Amino acid sequence: MYSLNTKYIDRLDHLRFFAAVLLIFHHFRGSIGWNGHLQLSQIIPLWLENGSTGVSFFLVLTGFLFCQISNGGEKNIKYWGFIYNRILRIFPLMIFLVFIVICCSRQTSTPLDILRIITLQLNTGQAYTGWGHDFYPSGPIWTIAVEFQFYLIFPFLSLFLYRYGIKYLIGLIALMILTRFNIAILNGGDIYYNAYHTIIGRLDQFIIGIIFGYYYRKGYFNFLKSWMYQISCLSFTFLAFLYLFRFKQPNTFYTSLSFPIEAILWGIVTLCYLHIRLPSSKKISFCLSYLGMCSFSMYLLHLPIGLMLNQLIGWENPVTSSTSLFQSMIRTIVIIIVSIFTFNIIEKPFMKLRIKYIKE
Repeated sequence: MYSLNTKYIDRLDHLRFFAAVLLIFHHFRGSIGWNGHLQLSQIIPLWLENGSTGVSFFLVLTGFLFCQISNGGEKNIKYWGFIYNRILRIFPLMIFLVFIVICCSRQTSTPLDILRIITLQLNTGQAYTGWGHDFYPSGPIWTIAVEFQFYLIFPFLSLFLYRYGIKYLIGLIALMILTRFNIAILNGGDIYYNAYHTIIGRLDQFIIGIIFGYYYRKGYFNFLKSWMYQISCLSFTFLAFLYLFRFKQPNTFYTSLSFPIEAILWGIVTLCYLHIRLPSSKKISFCLSYLGMCSFSMYLLHLPIGLMLNQLIGWENPVTSSTSLFQSMIRTIVIIIVSIFTFNIIEKPFMKLRIKYIKE
C-alpha cells in the first residue's frame, strides 16, 4: 500500500493478495478435509483445511510493514497522526459492513451495537467468529478489532524497540506464550479458539513481523538472494507447515506455541519473496500490487459475495478437491471485481486524506 511515510514495497502487496486468496479457498472448501495421512494426494486438502493461516500471514505483514515505516524504531511517530491514518484506512469499509449487519438484525439491534466500533469489540458476541455473523456473513470482521488494538500500541512498541532493543520484543513474545499457557491450563484446550480471535493469541504474530522487518532493514537476510538458500528455506517452511497442520489440536501446548510458530514460518516466506529474482514485468507487478491494495475489501466481503454466488448458481458443497478449486477460482474472480469497485468507491477516497505522521 502506498504511504506518505515510507518507501513503497510492492511485493508486500503481492503477498497480501496471496493471503486473501488463501482464505477464500479455505472458507469455500466445502467438505474437503485432510484424511490424517501425509501423502502427496493429501497436500491440497491439508492446505484447504488449514487456509485460515492466511490471517496469521496478514498480521505478520502488518508488523513487517510498520517496522519499515518506523525504520526499526529509529523514526519518531506522531501518535495521533498514526491513529488518524489507520482510522481512514480501516473504518470506512468496516462501518459500511457494520450498518449492513444492523440492517439485517434490525429487530434485535440496539444502539449498543454502535459501541462495538468505538470499543473495538467486533471480535466478541459470536461463538464461532466475529460479531454479526448470525445475521449476515460478516465473520472476518473480528480481525479488525485485533488489528486496531495492535495499532493503538504499535507507536509504543516502536519507541521501546529503539530504547531497549530487540530483547524487549522477544520478552513480549515470551509473555504472550506464558499467558496462553496459563489460560489453557486453567480453562482447557478449547480456549485456543478464544485466543485465535483475540489479541492474546495474535500480539506475538505482529511482533514477530516487526522483528523480521527489523533484521531485514539491517541486511541480515541478504544471503537469501542466493537461490540455493531460497529453495532450502522455502522447503523447510513448507514441511514445517505440513507438520504444524498435522498436529493441530486445541490443547495446552498447541494453544501456547502454534501462533508464534506460524508467524515465524510466514516471516520466512516473506523474506524469501522479497529477495527472490522474478521475471521483470512491470505489468504483472502492478496488477498484483493493485490486487493487494484491494485485499482488505476481498477479505471483508468474500463471504457474502461467495455465498451469494452459491445460491445464484446453485453450487452445493464440493466433495472433491478439483471441484473445490474450480469453484473457488470462479468466486475469486467475482470477488476481485466487487472488491475493486468497493476499494475505489469506499476505501480510496478516504485514503487520499491520510497525512504524514513520521517526524523527520
